[in-house]
Amino acid sequence: MLTTSKAPRNQPPEVKRAKIVEWFRDSMDVYTFKELEKLLPSVGSISGMQVKDYLQALQDDNQILVEKIGSGNWYWSFKSEAKKTKENVIHNLKSEESKLMELLADTEQQIEKEMAKREEEDEKLEGGSMDREVLLEAQETLLKEIEFLDRELSVYSEKNPAEVLRKAGEVQKLKDSAIKWTDNIECLEAFALTLTSDRTQVASMMQAACGDEYVVGEGLKEP
Repeated sequence: MLTTSKAPRNQPPEVKRAKIVEWFRDSMDVYTFKELEKLLPSVGSISGMQVKDYLQALQDDNQILVEKIGSGNWYWSFKSEAKKTKENVIHNLKSEESKLMELLADTEQQIEKEMAKREEEDEKLEGGSMDREVLLEAQETLLKEIEFLDRELSVYSEKNPAEVLRKAGEVQKLKDSAIKWTDNIECLEAFALTLTSDRTQVASMMQAACGDEYVVGEGLKEP
């Protein structure tokens, strides 16, 4: 099991919860409640009486998983869950990209209309068919419309193509991380098999820990 290190006790609860989740994921192990009563006070700088409340809060937020095995509950949090996070990120990126493309197309059409309108007014000005007052009013209207378009574009400044590419890079990092931790879990499965020599027991433990991500007889699904 992973060794623990003490943190300042004056940290806010959310920071302590984050340290506990990080410790769970780095440990790549499963624990009973009694084990956590001894370990978590040092990990999160909390009292032994607070362990149950912190575990319940993390379970409610889906930060850790718990399963009743035998006569007691077992707790864990593996980084293989990053696959689900990656899929959500990809879905959100595709949705943002679609909205961005629609916005850009609409904006380009509006700009083309304004440019054509300006050229038409310039031609009329040269032909002397409009008086000065009407031209000034038209110019003021055009400037207001351009200002409105600029504000609309600024709202989506964080969703430009460069930002989409940056997020795509983040998705790739998540994928690489998922592959890494899948390898780690498979190593853990092999190690458990060498200890128990019981494939059925190890498969049951892996399925309980990884849920639908683990297929008996096949191992972890590809990230």
